[in-house]
Amino acid sequence: MIEGLQPYSEYKESGLPWLGRCPDHWKVRRTKILFQERVQKGFPNEPLLAATQTKGVVRKEDYETRTVTAQKDLHLLKLVEVGDYVISLRSFQGGIEVAHYRGIISPAYTVLKPRGEAKSGYYSKFFKSRQFIDSLSLFVTGIREGQNIDYERMSRAEMPCPPPDEQAAIVRFLDHANRKIDGFIRAKRKLIALLGEQKQAIIHRAVTGQDQIVERKRADGTSAFSLEPSAFPKKPSGIPWLGDIPQHWELTKLRRI
Repeated sequence: MIEGLQPYSEYKESGLPWLGRCPDHWKVRRTKILFQERVQKGFPNEPLLAATQTKGVVRKEDYETRTVTAQKDLHLLKLVEVGDYVISLRSFQGGIEVAHYRGIISPAYTVLKPRGEAKSGYYSKFFKSRQFIDSLSLFVTGIREGQNIDYERMSRAEMPCPPPDEQAAIVRFLDHANRKIDGFIRAKRKLIALLGEQKQAIIHRAVTGQDQIVERKRADGTSAFSLEPSAFPKKPSGIPWLGDIPQHWELTKLRRI
């Protein structure tokens, strides 16, 4: 998937300790140049939104985890448009979230509207990169459960800004790569589920005497095991879920064992 990727011809120091070098022709912009803070209130009829670290900013009614829903003062909540970014109270843990729906959200959150150079969707990927998330520790205020991102400080911080056509190309590549990786993950999960079923079937047949374990010695002295149909005569166990068992097996009450 990435074997065909090539480095850029020239690099420069970005001036950002957490980033290191970046392509020579990329710009470095302050956050407030790339994003405008959106502070629009008075939209009580818009749907309530939730900022999640796994799904971005989604409708609260679609969010699986239960959250407290405000029932009054909805006109004080902030408006969020599709494509905006939301700095939530836990952004320093999972990155800044992109909004997939229009709606309203807690006034404690910072809503950012992307300006011209930041409209390609590139920053929806950038804001979830581990290096960027780690850098957010520079702007965290508060102690433990009260920690939050200080946007005033963050707005003065710089971040890389590739040309718009490269931003779009990066987004297309990452979307393509993510689809393939997600496909691999689904296939692996299906395989793991099938192997789990096979494991349970092997355990059941071995411990109930449906099959017998055959051990064979290899030339190097190690053993090879296989599960083969039992050659022993069978008898009814009298246990409905167990069925027949080898004739020489005994039945005893669990308390005796």
